[in-house]
Amino acid sequence: MTSQFTTTDINFQDQTALQQRLRNFPEEDRFNEINAILDRNVVVGLKLVNLLKNRKYFNLLLERGLEKANASEIEIWLKYLVPHIGFRRVIAILSSKLSEQPDAVDKALYWLPKFLPKGDRQAAMMLENILNQEKLMLGKEYKAVRSSGKPYKLILRIKSTGEYAVFGGYTLGSKGTKIIVEILNSQDFYPTGGVREVSPGDMEVLDPQPYDD
Repeated sequence: MTSQFTTTDINFQDQTALQQRLRNFPEEDRFNEINAILDRNVVVGLKLVNLLKNRKYFNLLLERGLEKANASEIEIWLKYLVPHIGFRRVIAILSSKLSEQPDAVDKALYWLPKFLPKGDRQAAMMLENILNQEKLMLGKEYKAVRSSGKPYKLILRIKSTGEYAVFGGYTLGSKGTKIIVEILNSQDFYPTGGVREVSPGDMEVLDPQPYDD
């Protein structure tokens, strides 16, 4: 379908009329028009996403937001898209992009806890898991701090072998695909002296342990 108007003709002040015009379009054309509006005014464009029904369009818009939005703008993308996609589905999408777009995912994860559904324990666990994955993928310091102020280190478990380890860094040129871990004794969590390269996807983050090094 050919649009009855172009984005250069849009009066963004008359958003009610704009929505009414878009409702007359087939959904694919509606999506294309919203995409074009986003090029001119992100807030107006995102306010129009409620005119869409097909989940694939919301997923595509989230991908666009991850690619285009800066560290503060991504908050508004999440504000308008999370209710349509679903919090858990957003986490699944971010998890799938963590190795390929770590910086983009990092920006989104900064704001994502704000949209955690109250009382949804499974969603909270999924959020905690991806935040821990992010620490590994981005090479962040593996020390954590509990409410007492005492520092703790994140203990990892290699899922394929059952061994315990701590994050040791990246091999040259392998960031996001392989990490170095230092193997720990399973009884006292002291280093055994051995190191290994593993895939971040093979790592599970366990409860932090006291950091006394």
